[in-house]
Amino acid sequence: MSIKKETAKIRKIIKDRCPTVSVKMGQGTARDWVQIDGSQDQFGRFTIKEKACLNTFGLKTGLGGGTQIMPGEKSYFIKNKRVAKDRSKFKHW
Repeated sequence: MSIKKETAKIRKIIKDRCPTVSVKMGQGTARDWVQIDGSQDQFGRFTIKEKACLNTFGLKTGLGGGTQIMPGEKSYFIKNKRVAKDRSKFKHW
């Protein structure tokens, strides 16, 4: 499956539950990553509601803006509609 198609499937899964977040391919050499940003401000920070929603997918959000889905875990996410509890088993470089 192409990077665009994988990202589109992930975008649909996330936006069905969290409509206010931005879900897009990474830029340049990071295009295989999926970047998720919040709607609170220009830095991509998440609202409290968005953080709670993304947590249902197992996605953790820090104090700054944005979170990612690594290239190796995209197929797992599409199949299971969430990230793995142990994300360390997916290589990301």
